Amino acid sequence: MVDIKPTLYVIEPWDALKGTSVYYSYTGSKQSLDNELVITDILSNEIVYKYEFSSFEKVHHIPPSLLTNGSQYKAKIRVKMIDGTYSPYSNEVSFKTFSTPVLDIDNIDGQGYVYNSDVTFIALYSQGDGELVKSYRFSLYDENEDLIKNFPIRTPSSQEALTEVVKGLEKGKGYFIECSIETINGVTYSHKERFIPLYIVPSINGVISTRNDSDEGFIRVTANLKQITGTQVQSSPKSLINNENNSLEQIKDNYKYIDNEWIVIPREDPVVFRGLGMNRASDFITKVWCRNIPDFKEFLEIRPVEGEGIPIKFYKYPNKIVAEKNIGDIQSRYISNLVSIPKDVDFMLYVQVIEHRIYLEIKIL
Repeated sequence: MVDIKPTLYVIEPWDALKGTSVYYSYTGSKQSLDNELVITDILSNEIVYKYEFSSFEKVHHIPPSLLTNGSQYKAKIRVKMIDGTYSPYSNEVSFKTFSTPVLDIDNIDGQGYVYNSDVTFIALYSQGDGELVKSYRFSLYDENEDLIKNFPIRTPSSQEALTEVVKGLEKGKGYFIECSIETINGVTYSHKERFIPLYIVPSINGVISTRNDSDEGFIRVTANLKQITGTQVQSSPKSLINNENNSLEQIKDNYKYIDNEWIVIPREDPVVFRGLGMNRASDFITKVWCRNIPDFKEFLEIRPVEGEGIPIKFYKYPNKIVAEKNIGDIQSRYISNLVSIPKDVDFMLYVQVIEHRIYLEIKIL
């Protein structure tokens, strides 16, 4: 009677630090109790793993961290019968081990937002063994992780940045974006992140810089707005002074700057942003980095085009920021989280305005 040898199935590439399971089939007439897997390094021809695994199922579980990533191996298996005899070894199967790839969706910010209705998503790819991407695909899901669209399978033009243009995103709606890759050696991996489009968003952080755009006919704010789409910023931050007629007027940007990163706001001259493309003080997010703001004084004001909306004024206290909106004789006040704000310490003021509700949060560096 000819002894029947088992058949070892294909072993997909895997991360040796995490371990894996290999499967086989055996059709012999005798009952098998154990299986013995032997793994050999192809380059050195040394046996690096040999172990008997007890299982009635036709599987052998390889523990983590026994092999080395970036290497090529061959494996064979045999089964042990109930009477203690062994079957012949199976045919050898070659496989490779690779460290798990890293994918990061670069243009989703730390709050989980993107700032446009049409977004070119960029997945940054890296892999410790230099494994190259053969193909990739992006997929868009709704907030319940139900598939909306699979984009075409693409061949990367760059191994570091995988891109896909997603159009028609709805503002304020939750989505998931997923990038799936397959490498030249058959490694498959995917990464998924949640995001919300907020695409009428002035987001202020860093140096305030203005320049005259003669082609478009307005003053452009640069380096401090993340993105505003569908609207144009029609004025720059200015201080206000009383003219001879006792009315407020804008004067030339007269603030001092420190290292091209900080604007010095005098106690008597709060920053005023006008004409931010909003028809009302609603539906936007602003992030302002602050330092050495005087207490009990207005230091910032955000106002739409004159006469078309309600301005929001911001005041600093030793342990909070207060926002005020005045409608006729009615005043609404909104208070941030309570936190001690030491002198000479940077902090970020996060402002979210949805209709007539304002959310404030102070984040200390």
